[in-house]
Amino acid sequence: MVPLLRRVAQHVLAAEGFRTGTLSIAVVSARAMSALHREFTGRPGPTDVLAFDLGSDRRAGRLDAEVILCADVARRQAATRGGTLQAARAELALYLVHGILHVAGYDDHTPREFARMHIREDELLEGLGLGPVFKTASTRSAGCTGRARVPRP
Repeated sequence: MVPLLRRVAQHVLAAEGFRTGTLSIAVVSARAMSALHREFTGRPGPTDVLAFDLGSDRRAGRLDAEVILCADVARRQAATRGGTLQAARAELALYLVHGILHVAGYDDHTPREFARMHIREDELLEGLGLGPVFKTASTRSAGCTGRARVPRP
């Protein structure tokens, strides 16, 4: 799993113009994600991804962020598409792309932003040979709850 996530991160960061910085990626259970989701967004239950911008500067090509992915949510979503290990891995890759794009400034809270962000996700995933993961899942809902802001000191 680690090589896939590393490859996804490198591809997305390069495609979005990030050349320096630090990206931390964590894969957690639904229980851990539920606690983080409540702590940072005030919402109950697990979400697919939380992205924390820790001081990125897109114009300078620097990304400093943490992206937390939920393995249990990925497995549940992948089950709607056959439940294969490959589908779960592709789902986690989608979550990582989604989190990085949030830090890069994309959002998905209006229909126009939603379309723009998810088209870009599928373009990036297709570039990695993973296919259009978002487009192939028919049970997606508009908007996400996974963007969290870290208070600045």
